[in-house]
Amino acid sequence: MQAAGFRRARRPRQTRMARLKRELSWPRPGGVAISLAGAALVVTGVLALPSEADSLLPFGAAAPAISQSPTTPDTAVAPASPPLPTGPGTTPLAASQQDAEAPFLLSGAGNSLSPLPEVTATPLIAGSAAGSPLQELFASRTAPPMEKALWDINSPARPLVLVNKRHSLLPQRYVPTDLVVPRVLTGSAEHPLLRSEAAAAAERMFAAAAREGINITIKSSYRSYDTQVSVYNGYVAAKGVAAADSTSARPGFSEHQTGFAMDIGDANAGTACDFASCFASTNAAQWVAVYGARYGFVVRYLPGEESVTGYLAEPWHLRYLGVSVAQDMKVRGIHSYEKYAGLPAAPDYK
Repeated sequence: MQAAGFRRARRPRQTRMARLKRELSWPRPGGVAISLAGAALVVTGVLALPSEADSLLPFGAAAPAISQSPTTPDTAVAPASPPLPTGPGTTPLAASQQDAEAPFLLSGAGNSLSPLPEVTATPLIAGSAAGSPLQELFASRTAPPMEKALWDINSPARPLVLVNKRHSLLPQRYVPTDLVVPRVLTGSAEHPLLRSEAAAAAERMFAAAAREGINITIKSSYRSYDTQVSVYNGYVAAKGVAAADSTSARPGFSEHQTGFAMDIGDANAGTACDFASCFASTNAAQWVAVYGARYGFVVRYLPGEESVTGYLAEPWHLRYLGVSVAQDMKVRGIHSYEKYAGLPAAPDYK
């Protein structure tokens, strides 16, 4: 009841906007609902913000993928594969590789997994035959990465270079730029020189043999074009052209000029079998025939391959091709680089 003498003050009429604002303020139900919705939006936005590591990536760079599988100290990390060329000169991966390596894409109907279109990305070793063991080795990605420009058996700059009676060095007066003196035993007055990669491999190989009591020596290694002129002419003078061609390369056609080849001896066997077929019975020859591939060397001219290589067997002549190629040749039982590269035999000059 209103007290006598007092009159209730009339409350001013509120506008529709004021009433809405009042209803949506805390702690009225509408205000509580809006507050909760805002909090949810804030939390969602925080979770969507990029991490500190992502924010440091250069513009346009993708964040590194994070493996979902647990790792252990013994887990080996595979080296990154080199960029693989594509184009008319490439050949597709084997079917087994396609099945194992093809990426998958969610299709629109039912979100089922379907393979992406096949991409031709097999490395091509220029100059070798398509489908050859040499190409298969690099296509399988088991060979170590190299510069793409050096995947070429015509290039004297790398161990893949092929030199035979139908495949000369280009240029014929080629001189390697990184010849070094290997720190190994020498068995002649010739000053030994090898390409740095081959020299390091020879040092490891000779040391491993020495630990087993086998003392390998270098008899001959790098020869310049002019030196090969002298060597070859000496054979021609002594035996004639036909006989010389079966035992000595013409200038510009010699593996020795690459710096990746060497003739070896056995310090414990004397010199009677140096550069002779009986060298095959020495411990040095037998050891490199078994273990040389571990260090990247193959016996280049083996018995039974004369019609392919064009030379009589030389158990003392080693050629550095790199560990991956040398071991693959050994595993496959292929005894000439010509066959390994899928190329024709080179029994004579043309």
